[in-house]
Amino acid sequence: MLRPEILENLRVELKKLPKMMEDTLASGKIEPGEYEVITGPEVTGLIAHEAFGHGVEMDMFVKGRALGAEYIGKRVGSDLVTMHEGALCDDSVTAYVFDDEGVLAGDTVEIENGILRTGICDSLSALRLGTQPTGNGKRENFSHKVYTRMTNTVFDSGEDTFEDMLASVSYGYLLDGMESGMEDPKHWGIQCIIARGYEIRDGKLTGKVVSPVVMTGYVPDLLGNITMASKDRCIFGNGGCGKGHKEWVKVADGGPYLKTKARLG
Repeated sequence: MLRPEILENLRVELKKLPKMMEDTLASGKIEPGEYEVITGPEVTGLIAHEAFGHGVEMDMFVKGRALGAEYIGKRVGSDLVTMHEGALCDDSVTAYVFDDEGVLAGDTVEIENGILRTGICDSLSALRLGTQPTGNGKRENFSHKVYTRMTNTVFDSGEDTFEDMLASVSYGYLLDGMESGMEDPKHWGIQCIIARGYEIRDGKLTGKVVSPVVMTGYVPDLLGNITMASKDRCIFGNGGCGKGHKEWVKVADGGPYLKTKARLG
């Protein structure tokens, strides 16, 4: 039986569905360009997953396929950017005590106040790189090999309110709803497909909706432009991520509302 708080969350989300469907049906096209944006927690989670997902899985470091290996100890975002990755950094469907290699799970601080501190790794990658495994060795099932895999990838909260963030935008969009995304770990390009964008003018929502919205950019620029982060935070734990020969594992991601600049189309 589901816990009461989970049932209540489901009721809240179900009540939102009719409005989301109406907004999507009434939406228009966006004029491509660079905008001030506020990302809803679900979109924030998509950015976390795509920006510092496969790119900091350290088996990619071993193969020379990730730019992140060259940025350890360097700035990759604004001071407001702190990101956690690990099975123990949130109580969700991806939480566990030991990974599939028997390594104790953890909570790894990948980015601290904009500085990339470390990646995540399985035991074999750790051995090859001369470091310690982080409890991120996962397999789809017993017949598949272990890879370094994501679990919970989460932006930390800030000190701003959503109302203050909205009031600070002269012209831009509130981005809400995740569709899909992809990344280029070798060059740190990112593409996020977002369900809806709500137009903001002079600090107020106008009621205009655009859909779908494609957000693209260079990861350090996108994270470096973050100037505000809300106090609240949400985690979305119903996702899956493929790797290798499309081997799937459960993942979760999320964070607060973030204000940044991004190229939309």
